[in-house]
Amino acid sequence: MSTEQKVIKFKKGILGFEEYDEYLIVEDEESGLFFLQSKVESSIEFVIISPHIFTQPYEPSIRETYFEELGGGANDEFVIYLMVRLSNNVEEITVNLQAPLLMHIERREGVQVIVDGDEYPIRASLAEMIKGGTPC
Repeated sequence: MSTEQKVIKFKKGILGFEEYDEYLIVEDEESGLFFLQSKVESSIEFVIISPHIFTQPYEPSIRETYFEELGGGANDEFVIYLMVRLSNNVEEITVNLQAPLLMHIERREGVQVIVDGDEYPIRASLAEMIKGGTPC
């Protein structure tokens, strides 16, 4: 697969990095982590994970307008990733449950969404989420 095929286009960028709209999803096979890396500025890179690794289901309420921004489609045409905030202390690694990345698989387009409600925090302990704890 060529690099061009792996590019995910974020028309509005990512919060705080709006000027960068094309990213690559790079998997580190050794660690199993995924990185979202700017296509034009490789030093801009985010660790992202699938919420499927959590014991408890992650079922945020996402407004239909976000799906429409990506051209609409069936739910199984979309994937959600969460951004990780790293720390040297494993207990301080957090995941942003309030602003996930919604991506259309086939169109290779994405948008960072803001989840409705206050059920999910901006910084939830990744260790607790994996163990099955509550996101708060």
